[in-house]
Amino acid sequence: MDEKPTLFVCHGDEGGPKVHPCRRVQEAMQAAGIEYDKVIAAHGSPIPFLRKGSRDELREATGDTKLPTLKLADGAVLKHSREILTWVRRQGSEARSEAPAEP
Repeated sequence: MDEKPTLFVCHGDEGGPKVHPCRRVQEAMQAAGIEYDKVIAAHGSPIPFLRKGSRDELREATGDTKLPTLKLADGAVLKHSREILTWVRRQGSEARSEAPAEP
């Protein structure tokens, strides 16, 4: 993959609670050594009527307003943290299977 995937997260991403999906996804990608571009796509509450601002740009880029969302270089969009974490684990297992065996 030549291009980096783009990870869309909320504003509390790395500073949020350890259980926050946006933080967990970023930590998993960093631990796996996956480079990515990050876009802070929303501020405020996940509850639409309590939100500050709009998620129109997020919807335009990904087709949805859910966070976190990962857009892969091929245009595929992974919309939930579980789906993203599964993809991250798969990348790690693929990299291990492609690595040359040590003598």
